[in-house]
Amino acid sequence: MTKRQPKQRSKSSKNDNNIGEISFEDMEHMLYTIFYDTANGIGHCNVRELTETTLGMAKIVKTLRQHGKRRGEDSSRVILRRLLLSKDLNPNRALFKLLAGASMDIIHQFDARHLSNLAYAYALIDYVPEFDDGSDLFDHIAMNAVDVKAEFIAQGISNVVWAFATVGKPHPKLFEAIGDQVVAFEHLGEFRPQALSNIVWAYATANVPHPKLFEKVANHIVESDSLDRFTHQELSNTVWAYAKAGISHPKLFERVANHTVAFKHLNEFYPQALSNTVWAYATAQVPNHKLLEKVANHIVESNSLDRFKPQELSNALWAYATTGINHPRLFEKVANHIVESDSLDRFKPQALSNTLWAYATADVRHPKLFDHLANHIVGLDNLDRFIPQHLSNIVWSYTTAQVSHSKLFQKVADAAIPRKGEFDSQAVANLLWAYAAMGIVDKKLFLSFMPTAGKLIDSYTNQGLANIAWAYAVADVDDPTLFNEHFINKRVEKKDGFEIERFSQLYQWHLWQKKEKSNPGLSKELQERCYDIFISEAPTVSKFQDDVVAQLSSIGLDPKEEVLMGSGYRIDAVVEVNGKTIGIEVDGPSHFIGRSKSPTGSTILKRRQVPSIDGTELVSVPYLDWIKLRNDKKKKQEYLRKLLGLKSDNE
Repeated sequence: MTKRQPKQRSKSSKNDNNIGEISFEDMEHMLYTIFYDTANGIGHCNVRELTETTLGMAKIVKTLRQHGKRRGEDSSRVILRRLLLSKDLNPNRALFKLLAGASMDIIHQFDARHLSNLAYAYALIDYVPEFDDGSDLFDHIAMNAVDVKAEFIAQGISNVVWAFATVGKPHPKLFEAIGDQVVAFEHLGEFRPQALSNIVWAYATANVPHPKLFEKVANHIVESDSLDRFTHQELSNTVWAYAKAGISHPKLFERVANHTVAFKHLNEFYPQALSNTVWAYATAQVPNHKLLEKVANHIVESNSLDRFKPQELSNALWAYATTGINHPRLFEKVANHIVESDSLDRFKPQALSNTLWAYATADVRHPKLFDHLANHIVGLDNLDRFIPQHLSNIVWSYTTAQVSHSKLFQKVADAAIPRKGEFDSQAVANLLWAYAAMGIVDKKLFLSFMPTAGKLIDSYTNQGLANIAWAYAVADVDDPTLFNEHFINKRVEKKDGFEIERFSQLYQWHLWQKKEKSNPGLSKELQERCYDIFISEAPTVSKFQDDVVAQLSSIGLDPKEEVLMGSGYRIDAVVEVNGKTIGIEVDGPSHFIGRSKSPTGSTILKRRQVPSIDGTELVSVPYLDWIKLRNDKKKKQEYLRKLLGLKSDNE
């Protein structure tokens, strides 16, 4: 390491910031001297001196990073920042690499305590020194720690697994050995709440399973006389860890929920703790209504949501949507907060996707929110940071919420096509279903995804398989390499697992393949089952339909209602006009996207298949057109004459 000479400064320098009687220059010279003397003598340090030096410097780095640069700060901070941090606030890697190398020379002398502290120090600065042989410092700490596992005390156990999880270095043998050591303890009385919380957090974060460890910790917490020693953050991290690790322990979740609900208020909870808590209960599928209600009320009653990060808000919304716990005021509060934000740049793709998914799933309508988020996504330079799941969830959300935004759908399609090979079966099914259901028949999109959809045929869920078939039927994009014998056989295999709606989708696909394309369709047995379900839904007649039928009768026609066609479709009304059979569809709001005149995918498919298969012309009476006519019977009758090609009453 080349020794750096301190800069010379004049006594009148603006940066002459004295501490007592020590000038900036003297302070700088003193600290640089200490720094270089320490660096040059590090090879002569023993284990304790080396560990304490490393840990001390790491703590200084963490403090400097947390506080950042401040005007008027004292000289020591300015100088220490120059010594220990780079301009981008990363640690001085040359220094910490030197300390790591010195540690390696005597690593065999480290006991459990010093190994734990060494790992903890480097985790504080998020740096893993690598060596010429391809190994890194944490590899060597792990190997030596396993050998002395019996020496670790409670705090050391917590620190070492926390450190490995924090730097993203899960070491299965180390975690297994440490976990076994914890399980072997007669009791966990020596473990502080923070240590317990950090341990399960570490195993969950590192994605290292150890069910017996989780069971031991959970039982200890449940059997504790009181949870008052746990901070809010520790309780939140604990339930988060169990949810993340997929470990079920209903008694633990119940104990934590009851403890939290008993608080007079939640003012001491940080936003992250609130978000992680409700996320954990939703993920673990143990929704506690009182707890979620209390958290939601607290958020709603907050003066401002500025303290919440976008990810925290989106995770909270996701939790309420997932559990099905309805809290309209919470969704309204968060939506208004987002809409009123000057910028959405802090929203990462996952937060955008989860937020939209939550509102769509919870069936909470907020057009301004959807429009605001869509405009933000469209305005991005590209969607490279969005993974396939984000892209499919976004368009799924707009379709489910029945919110149209053509530029958004085009942007997502343009981003998805080049990355089609990255999509899994669920993402493919959701994406294509969304476009088809919205009536957006993007031939390029459907054609480009055919090879991917075909390769994933064995991994679709029942719903996914039906959605894929239905989506291509709506788009009228066919390919024998996708809809082949294997595809048909796969649906026969899954026939007992389809929901009612899926049988109807499969029947419409069968009509498309068999009747429109003259291709093999479903097997006779499955086709008959799908047909029976398709026609089984009892028709409902609206006041709108009654009015249209009455006006048809008033102009001398003899309308027949709810006519079952050979295809299996029901037509609202059928009339004979000049020897020609015409079907009349009374299209209410459910036939269109939102409040627009754009028909849904289901409406498009019916309008295409009835004329094609039954040979009957279809005409539509959209509800928006009918509303404009108000209660004027003459205008309504004239509207129908014109629609059916009849002479006007005035002619």
